[in-house]
Formats: sequence, structure tokens, C-alpha cells
Amino acid sequence: MIKLIDFATILQVWQKNLWPNRVSAIESNSAMIYLGGIEGKNMLTTPTFFGYFHENDLAGVNSGHLCADNSYRSRGLYVFPEYRGMGIGSKLLTATIQQAETEEATLVWSLPRRTSWNTYRRAGFTQTSDWFKTETSDENAYCMVNLTLKI
Repeated sequence: MIKLIDFATILQVWQKNLWPNRVSAIESNSAMIYLGGIEGKNMLTTPTFFGYFHENDLAGVNSGHLCADNSYRSRGLYVFPEYRGMGIGSKLLTATIQQAETEEATLVWSLPRRTSWNTYRRAGFTQTSDWFKTETSDENAYCMVNLTLKI
């Protein structure tokens, strides 16, 4: 079951599991722009934090927030290893896409690692860049779901 969680809860998962060696501060929002660049106004929107619970245990997390260009950033997808292969990542991404629709975004984008690409693909994302190195992974690529094309 997906429930809304707070930043402190998701931050703990991100620091310990998703980005344990990250040097830059982990904030509630990201200033990143789809396909590259930075926009400080992205830091002013209210993010949504999702937790997937399996029998009262937190099994996975994701977040999303509206960006200044009216896109929606999906960020920080993590499913604990013992819960992988159960479709939890896809469910978290679907919840994020639905939130983006509620907030009237034009598209949802993310920057997943290659190791999680199949989860994003199953949730309807299309890869829109080549793989490249970032602070947190050797292989990331931009991907998106165009909400203006959904019927």
C-alpha cells in the first residue's frame, strides 16, 4: 500500500541506501532541469514523498515535485532488496505520475540508474538521453513520460 511519508523518513532511506556516498547535500527538492541545467525556483515547490508499505514495513520510496518549467521531477526511487521483483517500484512511479497529473504538469522526468531502467520502462517512461556518469552513479540517463499525450 502506498502512503504519503515525510522528508525525514525518505531522507533516512536515501542517505543509508540510495546515496550513501553522496557528497552534496540531499534536499527535499532538486534544482536540476530536465536534460541539464539548474533552476533555483524548483526548490520553492512542495514535494510529495511516497512510501510503499508491505505488511506495515516500509518496502520502497519515491518522491516528486513540480519544476519551474511545469515539468515534474520523479526522484529517489528505492526499493529494499528483499521486496524487489514485486512491482513496488512501478507502483511508486505510477503514484508519482498520478501526482504530476494532479498538479497539472506537462511531463514527468527522472534520471535513473541503468540498473533500474526496466522499472521505469515498465511504468511508461521513455529514455531521452545516452547513459552518463553523475555524482551518484556511473550510468544514468534522462527519461520521461509526456502527460500531454495521455488520453
